[in-house]
Amino acid sequence: MESAEDRRKKMKKNGFSLIELLISSTLILFLITGTAQLLGLSVAAKRSAEFHFRAARLTSSRLESLKSHPYEGPDLEAGVHEEVLADPSSKEQYRLAWSVEDLDENLKKVVLELASAIKPQRKSVFCLLICRELEF
Repeated sequence: MESAEDRRKKMKKNGFSLIELLISSTLILFLITGTAQLLGLSVAAKRSAEFHFRAARLTSSRLESLKSHPYEGPDLEAGVHEEVLADPSSKEQYRLAWSVEDLDENLKKVVLELASAIKPQRKSVFCLLICRELEF
């Protein structure tokens, strides 16, 4: 006849106890939850980076255009100007608004703001200072 001690030894060899299974399940759950959160954060960071890259690409041509205009040209008059841009790579539309402020008789500050037409809260802001004496 087997003693109680022999039976316990035999059970330990046969498998895991309920406590061991609960602890390992809890650890796996924490690992999966942490991985899911990191995945969500990385997707959000990727979308944000893509938007800012697109914004820089779209506004760079407008910035160059504004720098090439005459200092007293209509696009550089004090006030707010606006246009709608379409991104050829994503077929998405953006609203580009720029405000011109005369800081001095020889200095203008141009602030460009590009916002998504779908998500207007997502925007990028760029600033350009134009000097009459330096001609840019």
